[in-house]
Amino acid sequence: DAVEERELLPTNVTPTHYDLLLAPNLEALTYTGEVRIKVHINEETSEIVLHSNELELLKAALIIGDEAPLQVSRIELKKEDETAHLHFEQPLAAGSNATLFVSFHGVLNDLMVGFYRSKYKDAQGAEKFMATTQFEPTDARRAFPCWDEPMQKATFGVTLRVSEGLTALSNMDVAETTNSGDGLKEVRFNITPVMSTYLLAFVVGELEYIEAHTSGKHNGRAIPCRVYTTPGKSAQGQFALDVAVQVLEYFADVFGIAYALPKLDQIAIGDFEAGAMENWGLVTYREVALLVDAASTSSRARQQVAYVVSHELAHQWFGNLVTMEWWSELWLNEGFATWVGTLAVDHVFPEYHIWTQFLVDDLQRALALDALRSSHPIQVPVRRSAEISQIFDAISYSKGGSAIRMLSSYIGLDSFFRGVRAYLQKHKYANASTQDLWRALSDASGVDVNEFMAIWTRTIGYPILTVEELPGGTQIQVRQNRYLSAGAVSDDEDQVLWWVPLRVATPGSDAQRTTDVLTTRSATVDVPVSTAKWYKLNQDTVGIYRVKYPPGAVANLAAAIAAGELEVNDRIGIIADAAALASSGHSNTSDFLTLLRAYRNETELVVWQEISLRLDVLQSVWADEADVIDKIRALTQSLFSPLAKRLGWDAAAGEDSLNSRLRALAIRYAGCSGDSAVVAETKRRFDAFFGGDRSVFNTDTLRAAFVVAVRTGGREEFTKVQEYYLDAANPVDQQLAALSSMGFTTDPELLDELFAFALSDRVRNQDVHQAIMAVNTYGPSRARLWQWYRDNYALLATRYRASMSYMGILVRLSVAEFTGAARADEVEAFFAAINTSKFQRVVDQSLEKIRSNTRWLEKDRADVAAWLASNAY
Repeated sequence: DAVEERELLPTNVTPTHYDLLLAPNLEALTYTGEVRIKVHINEETSEIVLHSNELELLKAALIIGDEAPLQVSRIELKKEDETAHLHFEQPLAAGSNATLFVSFHGVLNDLMVGFYRSKYKDAQGAEKFMATTQFEPTDARRAFPCWDEPMQKATFGVTLRVSEGLTALSNMDVAETTNSGDGLKEVRFNITPVMSTYLLAFVVGELEYIEAHTSGKHNGRAIPCRVYTTPGKSAQGQFALDVAVQVLEYFADVFGIAYALPKLDQIAIGDFEAGAMENWGLVTYREVALLVDAASTSSRARQQVAYVVSHELAHQWFGNLVTMEWWSELWLNEGFATWVGTLAVDHVFPEYHIWTQFLVDDLQRALALDALRSSHPIQVPVRRSAEISQIFDAISYSKGGSAIRMLSSYIGLDSFFRGVRAYLQKHKYANASTQDLWRALSDASGVDVNEFMAIWTRTIGYPILTVEELPGGTQIQVRQNRYLSAGAVSDDEDQVLWWVPLRVATPGSDAQRTTDVLTTRSATVDVPVSTAKWYKLNQDTVGIYRVKYPPGAVANLAAAIAAGELEVNDRIGIIADAAALASSGHSNTSDFLTLLRAYRNETELVVWQEISLRLDVLQSVWADEADVIDKIRALTQSLFSPLAKRLGWDAAAGEDSLNSRLRALAIRYAGCSGDSAVVAETKRRFDAFFGGDRSVFNTDTLRAAFVVAVRTGGREEFTKVQEYYLDAANPVDQQLAALSSMGFTTDPELLDELFAFALSDRVRNQDVHQAIMAVNTYGPSRARLWQWYRDNYALLATRYRASMSYMGILVRLSVAEFTGAARADEVEAFFAAINTSKFQRVVDQSLEKIRSNTRWLEKDRADVAAWLASNAY
């Protein structure tokens, strides 16, 4: 059992309360600290082992009752284990309570983990630093010595000694502020509830805020909510603040438990590796994930802020109040927050149709990763802390969220939330496991949830359902096998029989959803094949699986799509499955291309997003096929140019955000595939924009225009977009749009300049991937990108040594779009010679993707060429 293999601290001593005093110096970028930890000695021992990483421990002693302090005879730091061993001359008696005192010194590092520094510019343009924290998963130990494991919950009393003019924040509200002389003050915060170390937080800096209160309708009191920013940006926190006050009440209602803390602060941090962090009562964010400029932020970025805020506030219950017992249960935090965060956005902003977007942003993302042999189960055994960062991925978040969506739709939302409320009530201020959640949901629904959900959370992968129409026209046979993007599955890999809700739909059948569930290898299902115009499995695209239909059934579905008879979620699921089956060899790529014709009159943004992503993959795999790639671009143009022409450049009165985003998508794909009218109009508007007429682009078309201008232009366009990125007066999401557009250049000289720029101090460490993320979309640039990565590996490995998951992002961007066995071997050889233990999973996935795509290209090279020729591209 993986539980027994966990590398945990000894349990002979356990903490119950921490009193922590920290004194950060924002000039010297260092801090001093003292911690007094109330501990219980469970077993006789002469050493205490706790976590400490890159701290200088100055002094340590143990106080038992009224006795004189026991001085530590020796402090032994074990760098590899990130532990401190405190040795005592005499054994400590079992059963006693004591206070452990440790004084220490630390550096406000630039690694975006632990207690670290973040850069910003004040109103005069001078560079300043703030001090902030990022502890999840295992970096509280970088800030102060502690028992840094989720199960080791305790209460925390935090005091920050800071300069008079600075703001100090922590999880709780301020108890008192006292003057400590020399221009310093001590800010003491109230004691936290029982919580895990990874959720503790503190921030010190020049800050301003805006404030609002929740209605108190479901919390029983109005909760004060603030958004903090660096000076001059607080007005941009208004949208996130509006979302927070609504969502905090919504969650108190659906979870049946009031928010547990006296206040909720959210703060935008300039240097921040993740998107956001759910620290209890003090949620930290990247600026782009929290700030919205009412006039200039794109509708996509605004929606993302709403989602990220909702996701983080969901954690205040699911993760903070009830915490997973160990990191192998990470999905309990992240999968659930992904699902319920989406539910909250749908509640506050139904016009976003976010559940439809979930299919592309989460379900398809999860299906793509989980089709690899190198994927992992939702519940993944984790032995040691070095492995944890690798599972903050699309499986834990997106497949986890998709599994919750599938389950909740099966047992019904009422039963689901009844179970969730019981689970939270039973385990609040404690730790829980996946089994605990399944038990609560089973009791609430009367269904043995564990029986079928354990298959989904404990096993890797998902099935493809193959449909066969039986003679007589009234039945189909459905068979399940494991789906792999590589195609062939061995008998050993095909042992699992999933619990699969079939959800068979025919015209007019919406009202009586089928309860048919496939639990065996194959089964016969009643379907009026001969009399129904069409039939479809996985209605609403709720199930985690692919479907392969007979050719006649595909033709009928295509006709229904063209006639507008299928709902949007089903249209997305059908084209996504067709593309996936083509790449894995379950069908021909020409079948997918033929099906695309049915979508010519499509009007919904999210369907076009899915189509565009599938065409991106096709162009990527065929990128080096000189005679074919231009024809694939012509196909792309034939689909998107009519859309761009119909929608035009300028928004219609009263238009919703999804239509605005569709216009931007159409312009981008029509322009990048060579539509001369779109390219010319982009150039005209681009010149006008930089000539001072900002009205020529709206908040959504700006990014699309930058992409087209850089892809089809030269140095002038590249330089102007770069200057736009560097102008701090522009909203942060549009700055990042400009940065990511620069990678669309096809000029080798500009590319080399971009690579140097990406590693300069003009691009924040967290944004390097933004600068290079588009480079691999142009086949001839890939070798140069890969060379850049190899040339700069040592620099990157040093810079991101504390956040190696970021190294994984850079690996994926640098190599995963290659095709060819020789390239795969070259990539494999490079990584075999270096220590990749903290991002090996991404290396394996990238290699598998290269080899899988190479097989696809070899299999369907002639098929695609023939289809393009016969269709006159």
